[in-house]
Amino acid sequence: MKKILYVFVCVAAAILTACSSFLNQEPFDNFTDEEFWKDEAQTRTFMYGFYTSIFSGYGTGTAHGPFLMGQTLNDDFVSDVTQNNLQPEVVPVSDGAWSFTNIRRANYVLENIDRLDEPVATKNHWRGVARFFRACYYSNLTFTFGDVPYYDKVLVVSNNKEDKDLMYKDRDPRVFVDQKIIDDFQYALDSVRQADGDLQVNRFVVAGMASRFMLREGTFLKYHYGSDPEAIAMAEKCLKFAKDAALIVMNAGYSIAPSYNALFTSENLAGNPEVIMYRHYVDGVLAHSTLAYSYTDAQAGASKSLAEAFLSDDGFPVLVKEMFWQPKTAADFFANRDPRLALCIRPAYYIKGENCQPFAYALSGFSWNKFMDDTRAGENEPTFAREKNVTDAPCLRYAEVLLNYVEAAYELSRISSTYTFDQSDLDKSINLIRARADVNMPRLEMVGDKPAVAGVVYDDPKRLMIEDNANGETTPPLLWEIRRERRVELCFEGFRLNDLKRWGKLDYIWNGCNPDIRFGAYIRLADYPGKADDVMLEDNTLTEGYILRNTGAGRERPVERNYISPVPTGQIQLYEANGYKLTQTKEWQ
Repeated sequence: MKKILYVFVCVAAAILTACSSFLNQEPFDNFTDEEFWKDEAQTRTFMYGFYTSIFSGYGTGTAHGPFLMGQTLNDDFVSDVTQNNLQPEVVPVSDGAWSFTNIRRANYVLENIDRLDEPVATKNHWRGVARFFRACYYSNLTFTFGDVPYYDKVLVVSNNKEDKDLMYKDRDPRVFVDQKIIDDFQYALDSVRQADGDLQVNRFVVAGMASRFMLREGTFLKYHYGSDPEAIAMAEKCLKFAKDAALIVMNAGYSIAPSYNALFTSENLAGNPEVIMYRHYVDGVLAHSTLAYSYTDAQAGASKSLAEAFLSDDGFPVLVKEMFWQPKTAADFFANRDPRLALCIRPAYYIKGENCQPFAYALSGFSWNKFMDDTRAGENEPTFAREKNVTDAPCLRYAEVLLNYVEAAYELSRISSTYTFDQSDLDKSINLIRARADVNMPRLEMVGDKPAVAGVVYDDPKRLMIEDNANGETTPPLLWEIRRERRVELCFEGFRLNDLKRWGKLDYIWNGCNPDIRFGAYIRLADYPGKADDVMLEDNTLTEGYILRNTGAGRERPVERNYISPVPTGQIQLYEANGYKLTQTKEWQ
């Protein structure tokens, strides 16, 4: 099975530059170059324009991809001194997310495939790739806005009523669009090649991404549209699709790589058995800044909430054996923990005002290191600098697919008795991840409907503390552990905020539910004589305690409209100016 080498470097740049006159043509339906749509190579070239929007990796220059700094509004990062309320607070005039440009590009490909002088199977492959990308774009639109206009053809700008009626159609129901997304993913699974060489989407990329998007949509519908039978039926369909798509990848020969750290610190992920799709960076051609943000730049740092979420190395939550667990030093905090803790957060405290060399300080004391090979710390390496980083970004990896599988399987079993969930589901997902060579954590077991380790049933006290104060459906103990594994394994990879949204758990970033987002490490001031005055403790009358970051205002409690975006007023006014109506999101009316 071939791995996907995802590179945007000189060759791709040269190809795109050579055909820039084509790519810059707008509208695409007016393109008149009859020589273009003749062979597969031309189609492949056009498709390169889709990749960076879906597989952005670590971003480029100082621009962020989804990793690390690309998403800091969640409970994995310590909060700001003053917490902003969730945005937007009023309906904006414009919103870049309300965009159909790439959907139009995908439709343009689909309308021109038959011009290719290629076999039917070749044409179907490229239809599948185009429909795959269209499904990804519509998945993001529905997750952001709910109901959206669905287009499966290139729009024509004219005064013809039929054209205008289509151009200015109102929003289609979310579940209608969901079915179209499923249809696109299914066509892609049936038509896209299992292997198509480097730089290309293949069947297993399609399956892995489908498991991601369908899990996200299925759980969002389940937790936000629970009183709507049609939405719950669609939630079941999405979750089943997610599970089945994950199984395609699980039967394809991928495996968990022995080194967790190497997944995020390698300069070439080619041949890594866990990586399904990644972005490759080359010194002097394409680089990013993610490594610098975790090495030479000062950090906000991880939160107490995240740091305490990592289990003890015996497989139990830290509060199970010691309800008032409160280690006084970094050595005690990191001792006997899930090895991923020290692979994501440096096993020492880095306090502002102290000499933290060769690293920078973290305002919470918890310094993230997931994207840095600390064995190379202190080297005078030019590629460690901002905008010079060339470590590869794993955009889609096998561990995520396993986590998609186990969550979809569990949620299906709660929707209908048609589906079952048992120990075998844990063994072929979470327990494979825990068996990683440099992790080697105890197996998660299932006794009845409760989590257990070595036959001992437990219930994390933190679950009870947080869920008592959170809106929405109470998270069962076993699902809490499935979600914990996802949080730990995928931390800083850009999933957490979307996860909180789809579960209906934005309360986790509200102080009244989860005060641990306000705090960092527990320190004794005597251990840090050079500390700066702005390192405040939870109680300034004490000589030791948790670093307190949120000393100003806290954010208001999230409400339902924080889970979905409004249609920008500029779009509504554009419709009105042309004699049509675009309906506002009901939570924002």
